[in-house]
Amino acid sequence: MHDDTPQPQGELPLGLETASTAVAVPGKRRRLLTFLAGNRRQILAMGLTGACLLWGSWATHKLLGLEQRVTTIRKVALADLVREYVQTEARSGATPDQITAETGAYLKALNLAVARHAAQGEVLLLSNAVVAGDVPDITATIRDETYASLAKPQTGAAVPSIASPSAQMQQFFDAKGANHGSGK
Repeated sequence: MHDDTPQPQGELPLGLETASTAVAVPGKRRRLLTFLAGNRRQILAMGLTGACLLWGSWATHKLLGLEQRVTTIRKVALADLVREYVQTEARSGATPDQITAETGAYLKALNLAVARHAAQGEVLLLSNAVVAGDVPDITATIRDETYASLAKPQTGAAVPSIASPSAQMQQFFDAKGANHGSGK
């Protein structure tokens, strides 16, 4: 019982179609694995070359970015800012604990303001460290940025301070009278 009906070209009987593709796939995989195993040095060399090219382009991009970056030098009088704040706090009439807490907050805000300028690529020098040259002073900017995040201390009644010796002497003579110390 033989069927002589011609099969269309390119088509196989139903059972043979699946068997031929199953055999072809392992053959392709085997050829690929054989190729990879035989040429592993060349493949490794090509991979390393590609990695080196990628690293070289990244490094060149970073170096050109540094070349285009402009570094600016500024000066700031930090000691003057702290001295000014401490004097204002001393005149505020606040309690010592309150002054300590407010001064700590001020120093943190001052540190953040300086750090923001440094993060923008500015090099900050202390004003007394600048020996020569025209370096822009940003002390007022730092002061404004610091007080923007804090409440500026209010000047209240002046805290009695220790008077100078000459002022103490004058107070003594005023209290005792001038005719006791005349020596006549």
